[in-house]
Amino acid sequence: MQLTKERRTFIVEKYFQAKSFQQVIQAFQEHFPERQSPTKMTIWRNVTRYRTKGTRLNLNKGRSGPKRTGRSEENVRIVQGALTENLQIPARKSGLDVTKSTFNRIITLYLKWHPYKMHVRKTKN
Repeated sequence: MQLTKERRTFIVEKYFQAKSFQQVIQAFQEHFPERQSPTKMTIWRNVTRYRTKGTRLNLNKGRSGPKRTGRSEENVRIVQGALTENLQIPARKSGLDVTKSTFNRIITLYLKWHPYKMHVRKTKN
């Protein structure tokens, strides 16, 4: 379970006051009796993050997961240029150096185009 902003701030402030892991753990137990006290490593990581990054917040948001290299601005321009020349271009046979899924994501997410296929139906006589 992640620590809240309030608890992270408490840990960093108490460490700078006391300069002792044990005193921080004791103060945390007194102030937050319902919560399990942090380990020395948790305290160390929070203090180190504050010293290096200047923040006590969790920096995982927006930094985790695979990097979106396929949907770069250059690839978006290439796909848009290819589609303005020929709107009938299929994703697999586009001849671009982009995968089918990336091609389709660029079309729908960035260009806001929604490709569809016309279905010819017979009329009733």
